[in-house]
Amino acid sequence: MSVAPVSASPAAAAQQLADLANIAPASSRRLTGAALRNASPEEQRKQVAQQFEAILVRQLLSSSVGSMLGGKDNTAGSIYGDLLTNTLADQLTAGQGFGFARLVERQLAPHGAAAAAVPSAPTAPSL
Repeated sequence: MSVAPVSASPAAAAQQLADLANIAPASSRRLTGAALRNASPEEQRKQVAQQFEAILVRQLLSSSVGSMLGGKDNTAGSIYGDLLTNTLADQLTAGQGFGFARLVERQLAPHGAAAAAVPSAPTAPSL
């Protein structure tokens, strides 16, 4: 059985690697520690909701990613699985995420603020 080498030139491969290195991560501005404590209550609610969404996604991904890399028996697979799971969860929930963070944020908002932030549906004229 003969295996043909990849026909890409070294220059093309180097260009592809450079293009991958220049991809900006999809993360939004994440606040932690003192910056989170000093942020406005609205920003705190938003950040906490995004972090909570990332935790949930991390929990969902942990079993599948861990099993792909050798499970709990393989120490290296476990370490890289945790790193990969954290990175995937952070990237998947960055920006708009899955939408769960917006629901959590709305629940954390004071009732008057939540009602003001959600536009009301137009009502039909009465006859």
